Amino acid sequence: MTQIERVTDDVYVFTSELYAQVTAGVINTRLGAILVDTLPYPTEALEMKQFVESQLSSRVRYVINTHYHADHVYGTYIFAGAQVISHELCRQLLSTVGVESLTAAKAESSELAGVKIVLPQITFAGGSFRLRLGGKTIVLNHSPGHSKDVINVLIEGEQVLFASDTVMPVPFFPDGDIKQLIKSLENIHAMSSDLTNLVQGHGPVILRGEVGSYVEKKIKYLKTIDKAVRQVLKRRYSKKALAKTDLASVDIDRAVLGGLAEELHLGNLETLYNRLKRYVKPYPSRSR
Repeated sequence: MTQIERVTDDVYVFTSELYAQVTAGVINTRLGAILVDTLPYPTEALEMKQFVESQLSSRVRYVINTHYHADHVYGTYIFAGAQVISHELCRQLLSTVGVESLTAAKAESSELAGVKIVLPQITFAGGSFRLRLGGKTIVLNHSPGHSKDVINVLIEGEQVLFASDTVMPVPFFPDGDIKQLIKSLENIHAMSSDLTNLVQGHGPVILRGEVGSYVEKKIKYLKTIDKAVRQVLKRRYSKKALAKTDLASVDIDRAVLGGLAEELHLGNLETLYNRLKRYVKPYPSRSR
């Protein structure tokens, strides 16, 4: 079962209970529904489909893939009659890395036996794309950093932002770039006062009045760990010294995302260390 939260009259958030509290959305219009991602397991995608058809008496017209990662797209094939929209980088990654990853995932989980990669039919290459359906305008914005293909989805008027994995309880960038992620978070922060709800890619919905401070905290986290890793390298310390930059020191709750916080945080530290060690010059050795 997924958790379902109604955030406006026509917008619903689905949260997976099977994997890392990943989220997806249903935007209902008088001409059909638009999905934002489809959750990682077919059983969960089927719940979304049944909800649209039985509870909303509607049908899915469009599926938006916010990025190519498995936990956001594996349910897409369930919606055979819908058109799929993404950034063109997402389509490229799905056709290569996505296909290879699914083959490996099927070998590990029988629940994924029927999953197929669906390549988006509608893509865009620029910074944004507008979709209009049934009186609603949906704006898709390129928001790289978590991965290079990420987009966020703004419902104009209702001012609900599906931020995808640009915003998570622990920002995560081993498949992306920390500088791009900070910039994308700063872009969201700039619009935060106008938002009624911010839907993270994983974890709870952030409500009006809390969005600005929440996003600011994520920017601070990224800048803090970047500075900490640079100091380790400048002082010629080994990778073991990264342990001092623990969750408590960066104000992250260890319990978020079902206990995955530490794994994500350590992944960030190791990624930064491995990338920066080629560029950061250590302090000169002191002569005696």
